Amino acid sequence: MELLKETIKDFSDEELINQYLNHRGEYTPEAFSTIEEEVNSRNIDKSLLEKKPEVEIKRGQLSLDSDDFIEFENTFSRSDLMMAISILKEHGILFYADNPNSVDFIPLESELLKRFSIHVHKEHTEKAHQLLDEHFEKVGSDYLSKYCGTKDQLKSFNFHDIHISEKEAKELIDVEFSSEELEVITNYGQRLLAEVETIEKQRVVFFYDSVEPLLELLQKNADKLTRTDLLTVLEILQIYCDDPQFPEFMDEAIMTLLSFFNE
Repeated sequence: MELLKETIKDFSDEELINQYLNHRGEYTPEAFSTIEEEVNSRNIDKSLLEKKPEVEIKRGQLSLDSDDFIEFENTFSRSDLMMAISILKEHGILFYADNPNSVDFIPLESELLKRFSIHVHKEHTEKAHQLLDEHFEKVGSDYLSKYCGTKDQLKSFNFHDIHISEKEAKELIDVEFSSEELEVITNYGQRLLAEVETIEKQRVVFFYDSVEPLLELLQKNADKLTRTDLLTVLEILQIYCDDPQFPEFMDEAIMTLLSFFNE
């Protein structure tokens, strides 16, 4: 979060207002509070905070052929993209950003699922890779900030990007949850069953049909689960990880679960 704080200090008032007004849903509550603090510290005219300007990321005024720019394979969340933009600008890298990987065919797509691509000028790609590798890890098809915590990594996990075969989905994997971890997963799983209609107004629930079978297995203290079961556990925890009562001791289990799919 410190890197985000330093990043937005370099924003013009126009850029900051755009993030404040138009992209609130794309940040975690903690990240947005950082933006809000910066807005308040600048004493920006309150009337500007009531407008809804459309500000897009553009290539700039340079007359360069689009063929001169190479799209990087890994994509960013909105908050990580802001950090990347700041880093690349600071070092004079020619690039532009867009979001072609938005999951358009999911009607209730959460803003948090949107991924943004960057296109870097062919003469600057080597330097750009070097800079980004210093600050981000490549996790699957995503860039993930090295400075984010366990919950941030969980929330940035994109279920839509997971591709496993039918055989892999059914493969049994040894698991060993503590009694406390089982209680947390079970309680939130039962809560999801009760609240799914409300949750689905905010985001897609990918593994809802697997929740009840998973809870039955956990009740029997099953020591083997399928990859589908593990993804279901991850989704349950992702949905409720911002709950005020969500325990910190779940961090280790979360990182272990993520490791199955981030190889």
